[in-house]
Amino acid sequence: MSGILQAEWTKFRSVRSTLVLAVAVIVMSGAFGWLFGNAGAMAYLDATPQEQLDFVPLHIGSRGILLVQLLIAALGALVATTEYNFGTMRASVAAVGRRERLPVAKALLVVLVALPVGLLAAPTMFLTSQMALMAGGAPRTWFGDPAVTRFLILAPVVLALLALFGLTLGFLLRSTAAAVNVSTVFLLLPVLSDVAPALVSDFITTYWPNVAGFQAAAVTESSWLGLWGGLGLLLAFVAAMATAAFVRFRTRDV
Repeated sequence: MSGILQAEWTKFRSVRSTLVLAVAVIVMSGAFGWLFGNAGAMAYLDATPQEQLDFVPLHIGSRGILLVQLLIAALGALVATTEYNFGTMRASVAAVGRRERLPVAKALLVVLVALPVGLLAAPTMFLTSQMALMAGGAPRTWFGDPAVTRFLILAPVVLALLALFGLTLGFLLRSTAAAVNVSTVFLLLPVLSDVAPALVSDFITTYWPNVAGFQAAAVTESSWLGLWGGLGLLLAFVAAMATAAFVRFRTRDV
């Protein structure tokens, strides 16, 4: 498996788009943190006294992660779809001997890449957002706050799981455009929950996998699912998707 992982790492480094996306996750985390921090500061100054009391700097500054998730999911999808696009999947399967080793190796690679990227992206977003809030005259939070610690630890985990989600779509759909489009629609669907009927809206804002994960990381208002419930729901969803992708890969001609 170590040899297969080394080969997968070589493929990853050889594809410019995957490297660009990995860097873009970190860079855009800082950009979105600053933008949402500035917007939050202006909203705070124009808010009513009650709205100012309800102001939560961490939630305001970390809203950009709802956009960064699209990049990390696309990164995961590319790890699978580039081989289909370039026509190298058949050669890769032949090289590993047992074909089930290949999706396992790609999943391990995605985790080994996405976790460090997330560990850089989360504090970058936090720092730029809180600096923007402070510069705009709004309250800010800082390191040492339990909620901040929770965010810095769990947000990278959630992003890594969403990268795996993108990988599963890559194996299932075998097309970069299809995998990226489907992941974008799926991950952004909660944004449209306000226009849905109340029952549907309540379901999406509580049980939608990425929403549950972000609630666990305290990026959004917490629900009754809590830490382990939110993470468990997201993990179970990704595991189900991975199982479907693994079975499809094993049973369908490459």
